Amino acid sequence: MSRVFNILISSVGGQGGLTLSRIMAVAAVRQGLSARTGETLGMAQRFGSVLSFVRVGEDVQSPIFGPGEADYIIGLELFETVRATRYLRDTGVVFAADEYKPPVSASLSPKPAWGRENVLRSLRETLGEKLLVVPARDLALRAGSARAINVVMLGVFNAHARLFADDVVYEAIKSVLPGRAGEVSVKAYELGKAFYAERAKSA
Repeated sequence: MSRVFNILISSVGGQGGLTLSRIMAVAAVRQGLSARTGETLGMAQRFGSVLSFVRVGEDVQSPIFGPGEADYIIGLELFETVRATRYLRDTGVVFAADEYKPPVSASLSPKPAWGRENVLRSLRETLGEKLLVVPARDLALRAGSARAINVVMLGVFNAHARLFADDVVYEAIKSVLPGRAGEVSVKAYELGKAFYAERAKSA
């Protein structure tokens, strides 16, 4: 792998965006790659906006990249995914969890138009075929916990990008999330992969 891949994880505090970035970094290192992560946190960690930057390649120097430079965006919440689209490069792809939990700052906005359906419409109109919306909560619940939405999205992402070997991802998940949380997360990852495979068949 000669190039560096820029991955942006957009989320609301408490959704596990930072945990997901850690899993990806551990997987990269276990696969013999270089990885750097960084984040920006919104008005309070819980329920505030969180952007997690992950850069993976052979020789990664800086953890942060700018607007128009993301190869992939993994959105754990729809409103935050809209906000993050400015980071996407022209050839980039967005994987968005069908989860609407806007941050506190959005509830203070005078614009009532930012409802779930309007947010989805905005994403689809802006991104077209670059967007894949995932029923991540349903898949996470099937795995055993709604908290596993982040790892469902990892499964979808990696089924598309094929950046990490599956056995390396399993090791990384269990390293970051030991015990039952790790077991549930492995199932969530597999369900995310299966969802992507089914979508690819029907495309």
